[in-house]
Amino acid sequence: MGRAFIALVVFVALPFMKAADLIRFQSPNTLDFDDLVTLASVDPPPPDVQARLDALLSTPFVSNESWFAGYKPLTPNVPGVGQVLRIAEWNINREEKDAMMLAFSDLNGFEALARENPRLKQKTLSNAVGEARYLQSADVIVLNEVDHGVNRTRYRDVTRDIAMTLHMNYVFATEFVELTPLYARYKKNEGEHTGEKESEQSEVDPKRYLGLEGSALLSRYPILSARVVQLPMAYDWYHQEVHAISELAKVGNLAAGKLVAEKLKRQVRRGSRLVIIAELEIPGPTPSVLTVVCPHLEDYSQAPGRRKQMEFVLSQIKPISTPLVMAGDLNTMGHSAAPVSFKSEIKNNLLNYHFWARLAMYDFVPLPGVSYGVAAYNHFRGLHDPTVANIPIVASSHERAMFDDIHRFRFDDGSSFEWEGDKAESFHHKSRTLAVTNQRAEKGFEPTFEFGRTFHGLIGTYKLDWIFVKQSTSFPPYQGRTLRAINDAPVKKISDHSPTTVDLALPSLLANRQASQSDGVAPGR
Repeated sequence: MGRAFIALVVFVALPFMKAADLIRFQSPNTLDFDDLVTLASVDPPPPDVQARLDALLSTPFVSNESWFAGYKPLTPNVPGVGQVLRIAEWNINREEKDAMMLAFSDLNGFEALARENPRLKQKTLSNAVGEARYLQSADVIVLNEVDHGVNRTRYRDVTRDIAMTLHMNYVFATEFVELTPLYARYKKNEGEHTGEKESEQSEVDPKRYLGLEGSALLSRYPILSARVVQLPMAYDWYHQEVHAISELAKVGNLAAGKLVAEKLKRQVRRGSRLVIIAELEIPGPTPSVLTVVCPHLEDYSQAPGRRKQMEFVLSQIKPISTPLVMAGDLNTMGHSAAPVSFKSEIKNNLLNYHFWARLAMYDFVPLPGVSYGVAAYNHFRGLHDPTVANIPIVASSHERAMFDDIHRFRFDDGSSFEWEGDKAESFHHKSRTLAVTNQRAEKGFEPTFEFGRTFHGLIGTYKLDWIFVKQSTSFPPYQGRTLRAINDAPVKKISDHSPTTVDLALPSLLANRQASQSDGVAPGR
């Protein structure tokens, strides 16, 4: 009886035995306002300021306060699958969104907000409420473009606010220190015309402004460890932006501020894209570790720059032997999102041999309008699917090389990422590439990003946000989804990105399935 009691105590205590080793709260030193002004106006920064910036960019904020307070995972139950660990990924686009918080935490409040939209159809409303209910049961959430101490979000620590509302632990990593308002003020003091709107933007509270923007991981499971790794720079957000503003100013001074709107597109900041690599403890009869990898690739870069960054991410995770999920905004739009300039058009077209090769090919084809036909074919062929085959010159798929790298990648233990889709395990029962972890549509994938205005959803919509799951005997993935109705429901869209999710079957469920199979019982789907 004594031995049985001891065994029971050990069994119950296992999920919590590492609690003493958990970081309850960790916060790197932020920069004071004088440091921020120096970073905006002095280049290169003084060594001491640069050292403080480097420490901030390389040290994550970590909190396990919700776990210590006794909050536990929700572990939703999916018919035919059982209890799952639901993961969501969402680029929330920095701006403060009360609707986003309602979608995460208040189903009735979200539905009431959606009903204020006079153009909303009943079917869309029903879908949006259902998606919000589904999203609210996620136990792990990856967020991109999250503010901390920025005037546009009322100086809030957005990650901590969301985590406290949802009773979740979190990691926040600073991707950039935003310096645009301070740089605008500095240039104004120098006598350079910046325009009225830019002057308003420079009005910040020196006592509250931290200027941090980055990525976050929220989890109802305890966070065992977390590190942040900066990716190879594919775009220099300080020097290239300052140069662009300087070039515009030469014209703007002559044009009496007519280019103010274009100036406002520029973002002066210090830092670079990054990846968060965190380990979560998954309690149970046999506690296990799940590694969650959260990359955010560069949008102000052509596809080769993003490929180089992904190669670096893969090199960082190659030795990891635990089950692993990689979720983030990969910005797979096939081109750069940087504002178009005359110089960039020259570089991307007239100095690009593909441009001249296409012209030469069209000259040899005697049919009128062949160039328009080829362009249309290439667009619809790759619509919402950056994984389609790359046919150089004729039908380029610029992001395909990066997906080939991910497909060929092998961890040191020999495993790879789940790739081929299974109809029985995918949403809407579709197969083909990555169908289990990322929702496919009739053509390509269900888009996760769209511009403010699109042409019938054909131009201006992209699949940018992705979830990849390492092949493993535990945590098999099910039904990757894109929750677009959530964004479509309110009068003003919550974000230009839609959340995407995937379910992972919990190890205890897998053990039960294996036992059923050994007894000759087929597992349910």
